[in-house]
Amino acid sequence: MKKNILPIALLTLVVIFIASCVKDRISTTGNVVTPPVNTSGDTLIHYWNCNEDTLVIMSTPTKSIVPGAGFSYAGARYDTAQTGTTLNGVGTDSVSAVSPDAALRLRNPSGAFTMKLPTTGYKNIVLKYAVERTSKGAQTNTVTYTTDGTNYINTAIANTSVYSVDTVFNVVSFDFSSDANVNNNPNFKVQINFSNATGTTTGNDRFDNFTVYGVKQ
Repeated sequence: MKKNILPIALLTLVVIFIASCVKDRISTTGNVVTPPVNTSGDTLIHYWNCNEDTLVIMSTPTKSIVPGAGFSYAGARYDTAQTGTTLNGVGTDSVSAVSPDAALRLRNPSGAFTMKLPTTGYKNIVLKYAVERTSKGAQTNTVTYTTDGTNYINTAIANTSVYSVDTVFNVVSFDFSSDANVNNNPNFKVQINFSNATGTTTGNDRFDNFTVYGVKQ
């Protein structure tokens, strides 16, 4: 029995030493940043930087690898606002002077803003964009989505489906990964409805740099 004491003691010291080294390496990394949702192998499926003419913005993404994406607005009218933001921009759009050139402006009286975002071949979908309002714009946006192209729900995003809009750009994010019906779905759409505007025929909400990410199936 005495012969086994020394190897066991040495093994214990080695384990303690390794654990201590690992702990030291972790503690010297500074602030630990929790990675954002859906970072493992995610792909940019659709992107609008909103710098083009509004007719182009509504019908054609700046970048898209799945056909069929587009926007529609049932409110009064839409146009391009100056300026936009670099927030949530992709590549050079996130740092250059190009991205702030424009934003999509949805004018009051408001109606539903619908984004057709087919996810064919992809899963774990995350939508992000930058949004702001004018002083008379809608102060509340409500987000829903459909997987059959007709019936709108908020099942996967219940905790984030309603948000307040500030008078400066902020980025909002919606993670649909908990709803398997969103995956590989050519009929996937997201809809925004507007409320609590202080203006009726004036005021607007502005959007910029839409991104849709997913993981290839």
